[in-house]
Amino acid sequence: KLSKVSAKKKGFEAKWKKQSTQTKGYQIQYSTDSKFKSGNKTVTVNKNSTTKKTISKLKAKKKYYVRIRTYKTVGKQKYYSDWSKSVKVTTKRQETLPRSKQQLYLEENRHNRHSRYFI
Repeated sequence: KLSKVSAKKKGFEAKWKKQSTQTKGYQIQYSTDSKFKSGNKTVTVNKNSTTKKTISKLKAKKKYYVRIRTYKTVGKQKYYSDWSKSVKVTTKRQETLPRSKQQLYLEENRHNRHSRYFI
């Protein structure tokens, strides 16, 4: 069960309680679809002692649904638990420079004859 999902810039951090018995690792799945019908991404955490995972390189200001399950390996076969309830998280927007600093950066680039401007 996910204990906390916190939004980050263009990503999120998922935390859960450690389950040491009958567990080899965890799978975290996230999607923009609340029913997890399409666009799912699954991340595997191979150590059962790990209790948090940061997912990055996502779109800013977008809703993602996150869920987790455990797995154990017997021989070469993997056995999975059921998925937890999903938790909704909205990624934070990318920070931009204040207008005054943007203007200053433009002036500086013009002065140095750079062709690239950041606005």
